[in-house]
Amino acid sequence: MRDKVVSLDEAIGLVRPGSVVAMSGTLDTTPMAFVRALIRAGKKGLRYLAVPTAALNLDLLVGAGVVHEVETSQVALGEFGPAPRFRAAVEAGRLTVREHT
Repeated sequence: MRDKVVSLDEAIGLVRPGSVVAMSGTLDTTPMAFVRALIRAGKKGLRYLAVPTAALNLDLLVGAGVVHEVETSQVALGEFGPAPRFRAAVEAGRLTVREHT
């Protein structure tokens, strides 16, 4: 059986255009090292599945042009308000959103 624990670079290498990336989105459990590595690697065309919500992680990915489709029940930055890059992309028609409450 292949080891399921891989380095961050190995994990990023597994992500291809069109891949579905699923992650938690609360401000305290977001895998930000993974998010920043996706951006640095120049990954594009990803679909994002929020488990169950999204926050700063998704806002950064959308702002960097990494994500083109989102499935989520909520995108918010808590007491910091709405997610500005997410909102701008939705309003401009650059982001497909599938709502799942």
